[in-house]
Amino acid sequence: MILRRLRLPVLLAVATGLLGAVARTATVTGVDLNADLAVEALRTPALTTVADILNVVFGPVAGVLIIALLAATLTLTGRVCAAVLATSVVAAGWTTSAIFKQIVARPRPPIVDQLVVETGHDSYPSGHVALTVSLAIAAALLAARTRWFALVVCAGGVLVVAQALARMYLGVHYPTDVVGSMLAGTAGTSAVIALRRPIGSVVDRLPFLYGRGARDHR
Repeated sequence: MILRRLRLPVLLAVATGLLGAVARTATVTGVDLNADLAVEALRTPALTTVADILNVVFGPVAGVLIIALLAATLTLTGRVCAAVLATSVVAAGWTTSAIFKQIVARPRPPIVDQLVVETGHDSYPSGHVALTVSLAIAAALLAARTRWFALVVCAGGVLVVAQALARMYLGVHYPTDVVGSMLAGTAGTSAVIALRRPIGSVVDRLPFLYGRGARDHR
């Protein structure tokens, strides 16, 4: 039963790996670079400011702080199970991206085109986009069955697209990097969602949480 639930995450993970292998080829990298240059041609001071903000707000340090703040806020409001689910979703999506960074080891775009300097062999997939995707999915889960659900989903979608374009705009990622991060992030988050009931059951049995959290994992 659990294996059946994990079919989608596994398929997404396989797709992420295959795209990563293709992305490393010279042909795809050349097409990717041309797409980057087309986006970079749109640079203006205002757009650069927006891209810089997205770079900082969804960076590694801010990501850790966001996860901690999310967990603390939900826990303090009595939503312990929701806190565990939401933070697990974000952490899983983000971590899955980090794992594929090490596996694929794709070189970054040319530094001469970058507005923020990021070098190394960790271009695929984008951690910033994966974190944004994971947060958007977690927010949608928290807003499920409320009047805010549609708004949260739309806002999350716009934010993910903006972040993807921003990474290309700054010259630090290729188009396939941002697509791969969407696949990787969704693979990790969907795995947690598929296992939400077993995870919730474990949380319910923790003695120091007994009676403090709502059973919102059903």
